[in-house]
Amino acid sequence: MPLSHINEFSRPLSRHRRLRRWCWREGCFVAALARHLRWRFLIMTVLLATGAVLFIRLEPEKDHSPIEAIYMTWSLVFGQPAEALPRSPFLQALFFLVPIIGLTIVIEGIIDLARVLRDRRHYERSWCQAMADSLSDHIILVGLGRLGYRTWQILNQLDEPMVVIESKADASFLNELRRSGTPFLIGDGRVDDILIEAGITRARSIILATNDDLANMEMALDSRRLNPTIRVVLRMFDQSLANKIKEGFDIHLAMSQSAISAPAFATAALDRSIVNSFVINNQLIVLQRQSLGAGHAWVGLTVGEVARTIGGVVVEVRAGKESRLFPESERRLVAHEELLVQGPFENLRRRVASGRGPA
Repeated sequence: MPLSHINEFSRPLSRHRRLRRWCWREGCFVAALARHLRWRFLIMTVLLATGAVLFIRLEPEKDHSPIEAIYMTWSLVFGQPAEALPRSPFLQALFFLVPIIGLTIVIEGIIDLARVLRDRRHYERSWCQAMADSLSDHIILVGLGRLGYRTWQILNQLDEPMVVIESKADASFLNELRRSGTPFLIGDGRVDDILIEAGITRARSIILATNDDLANMEMALDSRRLNPTIRVVLRMFDQSLANKIKEGFDIHLAMSQSAISAPAFATAALDRSIVNSFVINNQLIVLQRQSLGAGHAWVGLTVGEVARTIGGVVVEVRAGKESRLFPESERRLVAHEELLVQGPFENLRRRVASGRGPA
């Protein structure tokens, strides 16, 4: 199996989840739009209420109901009065002022609404802020470089709620976030206001994936100060410093990219059948492809017996184009199948060295 097939994760969202995400995104856009137009709504409401009160108070003989009074004021906005010019000077002034003020608000509002609908990106920050405000128990991802983008891809395919913070407005992967509807904020994550806008006090965890170790460490401490219960995942280039930070500041997970990549590079040079590796408790664990030839010692054994032999697990059994992940332990292996096994490197190497492994 090619390495890219192991590392790439793809799980398309169901139609129900896509529809739910679309409804949430559009609902947040409507909320952002209402926030943008709120002053026009407020002025129009005050104008209609004032006109209705004047009609009721100054024309008591006509016994206007509140709805009728509001309708009469609304008619004035468009220059179509529901009655002839009244005798009261206050109402006469109302007949002249309401169309000027009302039409100005309505026309400006329609133009502004059309501009927003045509170019949503111009109001992107307000929109993203509305989406972030609606989230809780979510994940905050800081830094949208290659590591941050791959992290976002996996979390997005898992349908995890996220808010992304990126310092560069022209970052390469922002268009992917726009297409997916993931809220993002452009700004420096070291500023408390940006973390608060991203919902740090309500977030479940924060992933700090920028290229700056000191910035990541500062944001980790700020995050714990703003939300003492938040889970912090910290990227560090220096693994020894990462270990000290993890222990000294009670950071949940501090990882160096070189420490993660080094085992994979080293074991890939040893054996082409090894597709991935990592270290747990100072023990090298590998993910290795094993082809079962006709004389292979594993032919006829069950999956459980092979797992006990290598002190690990059988991750996949592939026969031709058919593949089975985590097969049943009672399943018997036959010739010409291909296994993906995971276990300690020394155990798997002894299988090859003793002649009981693959040719």
